[in-house]
Amino acid sequence: MDERTINRRLDLRGQVCTGPTVDTRLALKEMNPGEVLEVTTDYYPARQTIPALMSDLGYACELIDGDQPLFRFVIEKTR
Repeated sequence: MDERTINRRLDLRGQVCTGPTVDTRLALKEMNPGEVLEVTTDYYPARQTIPALMSDLGYACELIDGDQPLFRFVIEKTR
């Protein structure tokens, strides 16, 4: 994903199942197509659940610092 302007940030450190995935989906519902969401989390299973959800929704999703205890997703709402 190209360098994009982040329109909204979610800091979900310390949240566990199903918090990071549900909160990400709810935030995206409030956003307009073309806007970019950055999600910061330390919940290891989110490395699989958030990208899977974004794939189902058809949104571009990039994992950043995925090998670190604290990692981020940059998600573009495409529709």
